[in-house]
Amino acid sequence: MKRRVLMVIAVMFVTLAIPAAVIWRGWMADGEVLAREHMAFTAPHPGWSFPGRVMARPPIKMTPLRLLAEAKARGYVDACKAPVPGSFCERTMSVVFRDGQGLEPLLLGLLIGEQGELRTHLPLKAAPKLLIDAILAGEDREFHEHGGVNFTALIRAAWKNTRDGGYTQGASTLTMQVVRAMNQRSQKTIIRKLREAAEAMGVENAIGKDGVLQMYLDAPYLGQRGSLSISGFAEASRHYFGVEVTDLTIAQAATLAAVLPGPGRYAPDRHPAECRARRDRILRSLAAHFGYDVTAALNEPIVVVPPAPLPIDRFPAYLHAVRAELERSLAKEVVYGAGLVVEVGIDVAMQVEAEALLPAKTAMFEQFVGRRGDAPLQAVGIALDPHSGMVRAMYGGHDVTSTGFNRATQSHRQPGSSFKPLVYALAFEQSGTDGAPRFTAASTEPNAPRTFKTAQGDWRPRNVGGEASVTASLAQGLAWSQNIATASLLEELGGPAPLIAFAGTLGFDTRAFPVELGLALGQAEVTPLEMAQFAGVVANGGIQLEATTIERVVDAAGAVRLAMVAPSTRVLTPAAAALTRDLMRLVIEAGTGGASRGAGGEGGYGGPAIGKTGTTDSEKDLWFVGATPRHAMVVWLGYDAPVRIGASAADFAAPLWGWWMGRSTRIDGPVLPDFGAEPKLVKQDICTISGKRPNESCKVITAPFLPGTGPKGVCPHEHVEDVATEGHESIWKRRAREAAEAEAGLTPTEALPLTP
Repeated sequence: MKRRVLMVIAVMFVTLAIPAAVIWRGWMADGEVLAREHMAFTAPHPGWSFPGRVMARPPIKMTPLRLLAEAKARGYVDACKAPVPGSFCERTMSVVFRDGQGLEPLLLGLLIGEQGELRTHLPLKAAPKLLIDAILAGEDREFHEHGGVNFTALIRAAWKNTRDGGYTQGASTLTMQVVRAMNQRSQKTIIRKLREAAEAMGVENAIGKDGVLQMYLDAPYLGQRGSLSISGFAEASRHYFGVEVTDLTIAQAATLAAVLPGPGRYAPDRHPAECRARRDRILRSLAAHFGYDVTAALNEPIVVVPPAPLPIDRFPAYLHAVRAELERSLAKEVVYGAGLVVEVGIDVAMQVEAEALLPAKTAMFEQFVGRRGDAPLQAVGIALDPHSGMVRAMYGGHDVTSTGFNRATQSHRQPGSSFKPLVYALAFEQSGTDGAPRFTAASTEPNAPRTFKTAQGDWRPRNVGGEASVTASLAQGLAWSQNIATASLLEELGGPAPLIAFAGTLGFDTRAFPVELGLALGQAEVTPLEMAQFAGVVANGGIQLEATTIERVVDAAGAVRLAMVAPSTRVLTPAAAALTRDLMRLVIEAGTGGASRGAGGEGGYGGPAIGKTGTTDSEKDLWFVGATPRHAMVVWLGYDAPVRIGASAADFAAPLWGWWMGRSTRIDGPVLPDFGAEPKLVKQDICTISGKRPNESCKVITAPFLPGTGPKGVCPHEHVEDVATEGHESIWKRRAREAAEAEAGLTPTEALPLTP
């Protein structure tokens, strides 16, 4: 009988023990997975959320002027008489670095997620020993003796809880506290405690004691700063004492360890008496069990300092673009929780120039023409590297925030004539049946008033100022922005459908493009960023660009999450890109973009450049789209609620582009000699109207050609210059004329009237 009872008991034990062992082992495996995921920062969540940091690294090579500009952007002070670290002297063109080695990276902003946790990863090797010992003294003196679970303390706590009829005592080791932070389970039940114990053993199996200590340094909630949680010891050290964790005193380290059971009871800034009592218990434990001399520390009062201001977002439009790009490429919890260091390609000096120049000049423009309504005139500026697509600077208007609406990337406006280069690039892509170019700069299109028969009905565009000619060469058509000639060219190319397809390959979102001939004159809606990408493609010789702000993204574990990939897809033939580029060069050298060289007595950009103005109907949008060998740059001006500005792109957008480009690039020394892309072109004077070699009556334009494709015959027409009208008088010429008239003492009635 006794043997039978023992056998039944044994069977029952085995029956229960085997499933229990399986469950226990499964929980341990869960702990191993938890540990590895969290150590690799692949499982961010509330309680384990590391804000990202957007950083701008200084250029490797800098001229003295560039070095000064970069130092000023980092808050260095002018100190010629007594140079100190973090200062510069403009007179001697010298900079004294803060760390003695070189310029430090510039923090543009933090990426804080919805959980609102401020937490900085603290590598174990960087943590002072006195902090580790203070944590162990307060939380788990036997940490190095157990395997993740202190079973003696666990049994003692279980006995007390059973006796008291509730959950009155815990027995959590450091490892079990880490598990609780990782799995986010907080129910006070026996099953939860058992599972926590098993997972703790799994955690130690996976990452060892050093791994547990590493996670413990980062995990705990240690205080509150407004709506933000102070988490981890690195952040808590700055928050309470204003020092890096490596500079903590033993009293300060013990104070931070004292906060661990709950900032609501022990935070030194809110409950100094309670905090000091617990701190002193930890100090005595440090003396008794770790051999520290704490005599002086016990006499120190609890002293905290007001926390330093949080870093403000620098350059909000640029930071907005960084956030958007990160969220397109990575999971949101990774963007705001994996401790990313986001290295961006911003040109800090160019960005600083934009932040000062663009709002100042838009205010000046409004003084010239008056404000239209209550809202101010807005300006947008984008500059990118035409070879990599890296965005170097971005200004989105007066009121852009890093999380709000960004006009530079999100505003869709009609580009007007700045879109015309796409039509000409499409033409230069065409070949005849013999393989020869179908169009050259000397090809001509009808340029006299005419009616186009379209699916939308009759359409009769006009050239600006009413100018017309029987025909216009392609060189003249783009350089002087001839609407009729450009529309005629698109008609010959097959209408809007091939242009829409072509624009799609160049990076434009064409889903809402109108299928009508007016597309040739910019009647679609585009973003400034798309226009900058197109300018870059023309400048680089035809390689597709996808604008990016990000050079590299590394998480808190050092893993690369994103890295820039050099563009390589060709979307324009080298010949089409070169011909389009040189027609756009004519816009500056002989056409509507001349003010980019300077206006109003202020110099612009004087180096090799291409561009195109764009003024929409009723002057509601003003554009200048252009590039140099180093930068593709776009500026746009307009009101958020479109109304007439009272000026043309040649008046405002072209000079603004030139001022920004000129000021931003002169600090880097001599400009590149030219674009340098193949194929090499030859230049030839042609008649603007017939495209032939000019006779004495022709107006001449110097046009680019592939070798052997220039016109052979001489223009057979005798052109009679129309002297009945005068050209458009720019705002700058009008202001200069009015100033001269005022100096001469002429009254407005004595001054010559403007020709309409």
